Amino acid sequence: MNHIFNKRDGIRTSTRACVIAVAVAGNVLMTVQPALSEETEDDAVDTGILVVEGQATAGLDSLIDEQELQNYQVNDLDDMFRRDASISAGGSVGISQKIYLRNFGEDTLNISVDGAEQAGSVFHHAGRIAVEPELIKQVEIEAGAGSATAGPGALGGTVRFTTKNPEDLLDADEDVGVLLKTMVQSNGSGNKNSATVFGQSSDGSIGGIVSVLASDFDNIDDGDGDEVDGTESEKSLGFLKLVAKVSNEHEISFSHEALEEEGDMPYRPEWAVISWNDVNPTEVDRTTSIFNYGYTPSGSELVDLSVNVYDTQHEQIREFADVPFDAYVEHQGVTVENTSVVGSHKLIYGINHRDDKAFLEDAGTEEGTVQGLYIQDIIEVNERLTVTAGVRHDDYELDDNANDLSYSDDGVSPNVSANYKVTDSVSVSAGYAQAFRGPEIQDAYNITADVREEGLSGETATNLELGMDYSSGPVSLGVGVYQAVIEDAIGPENGVPWASTFVNLEDDIETVGFHAQFDYLMDKANFFASLNVAETEIDGEAASRYIHTSTANSIGDTLVLGVDYAYNDDLSFGWSVEYVAEIKETAQIVDGTDVYDLEYEKPSYRVHDVYANWQPSSLDGLTVIFSIHNVFDEFYLSQAATSDWEDNPGWEGVISTPETGRNARVSLAYRF
Repeated sequence: MNHIFNKRDGIRTSTRACVIAVAVAGNVLMTVQPALSEETEDDAVDTGILVVEGQATAGLDSLIDEQELQNYQVNDLDDMFRRDASISAGGSVGISQKIYLRNFGEDTLNISVDGAEQAGSVFHHAGRIAVEPELIKQVEIEAGAGSATAGPGALGGTVRFTTKNPEDLLDADEDVGVLLKTMVQSNGSGNKNSATVFGQSSDGSIGGIVSVLASDFDNIDDGDGDEVDGTESEKSLGFLKLVAKVSNEHEISFSHEALEEEGDMPYRPEWAVISWNDVNPTEVDRTTSIFNYGYTPSGSELVDLSVNVYDTQHEQIREFADVPFDAYVEHQGVTVENTSVVGSHKLIYGINHRDDKAFLEDAGTEEGTVQGLYIQDIIEVNERLTVTAGVRHDDYELDDNANDLSYSDDGVSPNVSANYKVTDSVSVSAGYAQAFRGPEIQDAYNITADVREEGLSGETATNLELGMDYSSGPVSLGVGVYQAVIEDAIGPENGVPWASTFVNLEDDIETVGFHAQFDYLMDKANFFASLNVAETEIDGEAASRYIHTSTANSIGDTLVLGVDYAYNDDLSFGWSVEYVAEIKETAQIVDGTDVYDLEYEKPSYRVHDVYANWQPSSLDGLTVIFSIHNVFDEFYLSQAATSDWEDNPGWEGVISTPETGRNARVSLAYRF
């Protein structure tokens, strides 16, 4: 397999030619979705995800479950996504981690927590997502423009975080429980402690969960043993969720989450500490309130109604040159959705509405609105052929109050895909999808600094996919190719990251790639592999995080291998390795006031993680987990973070902080 990771121009060109040839010949491309177990499909459907096994551009591509998060003692986004080759989040400062899905950044993704969309950024050098993995039940990932149910503006795909419910923590014969947990780690010495109380009435009609958490970690050491300034962190969390089943047909829930993180961090937290990027007191807060209602009348296939209402705010209080700044983005939204089964058709349709606000102290606000109408139809044509088609219409309004400008645009996002079972073990799929996004609120810290050009229009993404699945007995294999293009992308003028005027870029952002997933399930072991090979370009140049920020990036060919092994009922082990191939010396021309002919490269790295999970039957309720991240103490810069530009004169300091070196974690949890 070594030839796959060779960055020679001939291989890269042949990969692109192959993908484009398939697109022209069949007018469709597809990526694989590995066959989902019945349990995984049920979990996804329960959270409102459209799942069609092996279906291109129509639903779930991968899922990260609670057990994986627990075994590897996930502490941030980098930990969370390390075992999926298609998605990355790099950087050793937690708030700097940006999500990239098939090389498209979080600005192009629809990201939500329990349906509450996280649609705006407070500061472009810091990621928009603040989550505590301890509360996450699962993470669903849909790569590329896809289903009409994906929500507005999903140019590059969707990432959905789902928090736990009381029934996720209770055993079948329990009405109440308490979980106490503590974790310590060797690198960036510190600890995380949590207490969770959960329960429900004996008839299951009323339930609730209350959780509090506190963590405190020092600066980490990199793989060379050097301390990395600006990586300390203190975090606190309060979480409440109430669930009531009024009858067999009606269910309501309410949740509120308050997450706070603070520490002395670099002003530009994705870059290394230097004289002009010194550490400053920083506080990050996210509060989210969510109300859900479900109505499923017995005996009816026409009504399966859900209502989701949310209010979420992400705030950052920062200092620069001893001057404090307070900024936030806020989103209030509602989604009403119904599912009807009519003959061979399963229709999912609904409306979205979201109000956005960006605020910077002493500077002003921006306010925007998006409302959408959508329908998705899943058609069981016969035992072997499933076709799904859908469309959504979104209308965007934006008032740039700080610069006295207004924008309005609307667009249609269609999709169609098909899955054909050649045999009971083999299926092929093809799909095409579009996604539209109009002008939205921008980085709150740049409300007055950045101006959009008049007449700014919306962005459009297309996603073409083609692939094949094989599933027989213990073996599951999927392979596929994809092509994703964003037209009229909104970005800084002339592609200069420091430009203050945002325009529709003349050049498309294009990704072509190959994806594969393999699983082999034995009696006690599960072997898995994930591969993503992709190339992302803008006007013939590789996309980079520094130039194209949260929109696009180039990440080397990525292979993840691993195994989970259950030694007995009490003890299980696991190992995984992520290999990211080098991107050799790359030229980048930045045409601003001056023309900079820059060069950078991204070295390869291999990161090994292991864990052991012990739940002794003789000590009911006790769980001990030991894990080591970066077992061989590799020194590296994540390719999902800013590259090393320092060899270019005048660009000293434009480099990300190195990743955490070897880090041993031990957690003890007791449930009673």
